Amino acid sequence: MVALDTNIYIYFLEKNPKFYESAEKAIKHALSSGPICVPTITFMEIRSGADNTREIIDFFANPQFDVCDFTTSLAMLAGELRYDHKSLMSADAIHLATALEKGVDQFITNDNHLEKLELDIEVMPLARFQ
Repeated sequence: MVALDTNIYIYFLEKNPKFYESAEKAIKHALSSGPICVPTITFMEIRSGADNTREIIDFFANPQFDVCDFTTSLAMLAGELRYDHKSLMSADAIHLATALEKGVDQFITNDNHLEKLELDIEVMPLARFQ
């Protein structure tokens, strides 16, 4: 199973001229591994910068997306990640905690600082999909 950072979905949904093709390849790669783990914080992050609520809901209604609600155990794991990695932002900690709890093999992101974290998951840069 693969998880994608919100920036990948934003590039894809907004057809970002610089990152759209890489995002599309990353999504296809993730889908080839089975359902994609999607933390619910992804919806908040996308919606905070977009006015296309219906499109977002329709996009993630696909059964190939495994939407994972934020739970107490995820909050505790995200807090532990932030404790261990002081530079980790809350949203990134929630993404990574969700991926870890769901047993995800890879987390694809365009946030290069996340690659440097030592975690039990492969953090893969979007640049690999160029």
